[in-house]
Amino acid sequence: MHPAKSIKTLLIALACLTFSAALFAGDSKLESNSPFLPQGYSNKKPEPPKPVQKVNGPLSREIEFKGVVQLNGVYEFSLFHKSENRGYWIPENGDENGISVRDFDLDAMQITVTLNGRTEQLTLMTATDSPLPVATSTTAKPPKRPNQPNIPGLNTNNTKKPSTSRVIPRRRVILPKKK
Repeated sequence: MHPAKSIKTLLIALACLTFSAALFAGDSKLESNSPFLPQGYSNKKPEPPKPVQKVNGPLSREIEFKGVVQLNGVYEFSLFHKSENRGYWIPENGDENGISVRDFDLDAMQITVTLNGRTEQLTLMTATDSPLPVATSTTAKPPKRPNQPNIPGLNTNNTKKPSTSRVIPRRRVILPKKK
């Protein structure tokens, strides 16, 4: 057999294999059954659960359930005490500074919190798309100082006149390299 004919035959066979592989690629289950994805994973996006609107009790006005983390199999919860303006990380079935945490429900993201003999279920706070209010300020006159005695050597007049000279910014000059 002539070498040019064998190369031509080989190229035709390779083209046929490539074409057949392309035809059967659409039937492949590799996209839905990838060995690199976790078990039970599917490409279909599950619908996010609808948030349940719950009215929290009076304890929720004092304490906010901000976050949860699991370290070495133990859940710890981030709680913020508003009146103390202080945050705590408290493990499940633990207590700190009079706040105790019990009964974590992973599905509902709720914990039972006890403070000063009051017990209530708190739900994990969720982020919102609403922006925080922006505090605006107006230019206010400085507060008047009370009458101060005139003590020699004590300069009580701290008012400075604004500078009328213009400050010119420094500029960086890059010189060419010497050869």
